[in-house]
Amino acid sequence: MKRGSLPLVSNDRLLLWNEAENPQLPVVVGTDAWYSWLANEDIQSFSFSSAAGSFTARREHKRHGQYWYAYRKCAGKLRKAYLGKTGDLTLERLNAAAATLADRDNHNYGPQAHPDKSDRSILQVSPDSIDSKEPFFLPPTAFPSSTERVQATRHHLPARLTPLIGREQEVAAACALLRQPGVRLLTLVGTGGVGKTRLGIEVATELVDDFADGVCFVSLAPISAPELVLPTVAQALGLREPGDQSFVERLVASLQEKELLLFLDNFEQVIGAAPELAALLASCPGLKILVTSREALRVRGEQEFPVLPLALPDLAQLPEPEAVSQYGAVALFLRHLRSVQPDFQITTANARTIAAICIRLDGLPLLLELAAARLKLLSPQALLARLEHRLAVLTQGARDGPPRQQTLRSTLQWSYDLLDAGEQRLFRRLAVFVGGCTLEAVEAVCKAPGEETVNVLDGVASLRDKSLLQQQSAQRDGEPRLTMLETIREYGLECLTSSGEMEHVRQAHAVYYLRLAEEVGLEQT
Repeated sequence: MKRGSLPLVSNDRLLLWNEAENPQLPVVVGTDAWYSWLANEDIQSFSFSSAAGSFTARREHKRHGQYWYAYRKCAGKLRKAYLGKTGDLTLERLNAAAATLADRDNHNYGPQAHPDKSDRSILQVSPDSIDSKEPFFLPPTAFPSSTERVQATRHHLPARLTPLIGREQEVAAACALLRQPGVRLLTLVGTGGVGKTRLGIEVATELVDDFADGVCFVSLAPISAPELVLPTVAQALGLREPGDQSFVERLVASLQEKELLLFLDNFEQVIGAAPELAALLASCPGLKILVTSREALRVRGEQEFPVLPLALPDLAQLPEPEAVSQYGAVALFLRHLRSVQPDFQITTANARTIAAICIRLDGLPLLLELAAARLKLLSPQALLARLEHRLAVLTQGARDGPPRQQTLRSTLQWSYDLLDAGEQRLFRRLAVFVGGCTLEAVEAVCKAPGEETVNVLDGVASLRDKSLLQQQSAQRDGEPRLTMLETIREYGLECLTSSGEMEHVRQAHAVYYLRLAEEVGLEQT
């Protein structure tokens, strides 16, 4: 570089000179070469100039490590703005600091707090390096997240192409939980197709401004090995290869001083990585994690948030058509329906059929979308009749959707394949019950000869955790009732038939309820 001058960053290029004072090839800000140059301990400062403004950047050693600050002198006063660590120096951040300091010269703003409130030394300005008693610290919200040096589509929240319908209360409740200091890990738990991802996107979008470093979205659907979770998160955060550090250590080093919401979507197939999330939270006090999963993570500190099907009307007390359309499931179905029939209106003549379709589909958003697509060919009455066999009808999902959501069968197969052999056996046998059953009935019907040691209680608890089984409130005798959504039960019956166990399970079912009827009859005589 030229003797007596600082390295210069002009717009998006770092301009350097060699010892002979000849210009070298410029380095683009934000590339690996840029961060390698900044990492050189001999580099203590540089100047920055752009249309947004100019300043001098200086590396300073603080109690928690090394940080960069921007300085600009105007009217005899030296203004100071916090830039962050070496890895935070993106072009966007440099321009934001330049623009803010330039604006500071023209306005009488008071000092602002450094994002790390615990490090009071950062709030102090060395008398021998600054001649102003009014240091200025750029607010964290003025900076783009440090993850912005990775392409935005890899870590920004997916765009909301359609409004979220019927989930207003859930959004408000989930946001309220994540705003509580004691809630660090919130898991949106629900069956496949219930809309966990869409709800999570809405919640995360609402909370972007609550976190100084924003939100990082990571889809885990493409991976199935738990050991790949942390590398995938590191990649989404734009972290380079860890070298001698483990991915946990690398993530902790990057996140322990950040206020970030990490949104992990589709965690069920990598559930073995759950303890690593707990370890990450323990080391990063400003980190919170939002997870969507078909089963709970079952780690300390987890707050479960059940995502239930959308609200459904009661066919026995059906209100007026306008009121029917206010139920969440009906409103969503009508929106999808109008995407293929823009002029469709709910009337007294068709309200009952529309409501019955939504009920038949258990109020599951994915199924409502798949069914609405069929109305390009079928009338609502014809569709309702065919929904006796949902698996054969709901087969044309959106082409840009995940493969597991292209058909109803694919969605249910995804959940079934995540079960172990014992859970699969219990799941398909449970499908024989119509309208639910008690735990006693499950133990009597779902055990085959030679399976006396099978722990049905653990199996039922596992299927409930995996959102394949629901538990209703206890009855008068104190015995809770277990139920399946009819959509899930239909798939279970298909699995039971293909397994060759149907005849045996039906016989066991008949024997149990015959004995139960005989016992009731004896009590009444």
